[in-house]
Amino acid sequence: MRPLAPPLTLSENILGYLSFLNRALKANFAYKASTVLGLFTAALTYGITVLVWNHVYDQKGSSLNVTRQEMFAYLAMAFCLNYALTINIDQRVGQRIRLGLIATDLLKPLDFQMTQAFQALSDCIFNGFIALGIMAVAFSALGRQAFPKSPEAFGFFLASFFLAFIIQYSIVFFFIQGAFYTYSGYGIFASRIAVHHTLSGLQAPLTLYPPILRSIGAWLPFQHVVFTPITLYTGRAEGAQAWHLLGEQALWAAGFYLLGNLVMRKALKQLEIQGG
Repeated sequence: MRPLAPPLTLSENILGYLSFLNRALKANFAYKASTVLGLFTAALTYGITVLVWNHVYDQKGSSLNVTRQEMFAYLAMAFCLNYALTINIDQRVGQRIRLGLIATDLLKPLDFQMTQAFQALSDCIFNGFIALGIMAVAFSALGRQAFPKSPEAFGFFLASFFLAFIIQYSIVFFFIQGAFYTYSGYGIFASRIAVHHTLSGLQAPLTLYPPILRSIGAWLPFQHVVFTPITLYTGRAEGAQAWHLLGEQALWAAGFYLLGNLVMRKALKQLEIQGG
């Protein structure tokens, strides 16, 4: 009987994850048509949202506590932030579970959850560069409204963006576990996207939501993916309040990451490999 291979050292683990990140980035650049189609779809959705809000301001703009310029700056930030944090590991992992290819992933010496995190990071880096280009156009069109309120606000935003990535990845990874039970993650993933679009603040600041919907969103982590980073970027939360928001983000990030790990361990106990 062959002896088990010794566990990887810390440096070997780091090199392995970085190698995985490098390959994942190259894969993103390889599928240009898919990237263009995804960007076009996101831009179309954003354009419709802008047209709707433009009509709202034409009709009832004076009754809102957010000016037209502030709203359009918010929507531009929300679009770029959401696009940068769009990750596709649910589709990839869901397909591999359905085809039975997940078995080879689980046999690798690198931690499965961490390798998927680096895959998500590659999506974030790739989409982030595209989002920066879009934001540059927003800067030229919106002027001062598109800039952070202060250097301190920008620093809070950068920390918040990092935590938003961990939260986004952890939520997606948590929902992936449902595919281990259903073997078809389409409905689960579509539900996650619908809730994200509703409660993240993507289409409007959560301060404009009806009270009951705003209360529901306050008890869920989705707001910390889009709304919280923009709140810090625009300086609507400063000092102790800003630190409080970062603390909430950190708790959600750590909690959902650990929860995803626990649920995955349970899901693997009843895994049946499909395909063949």
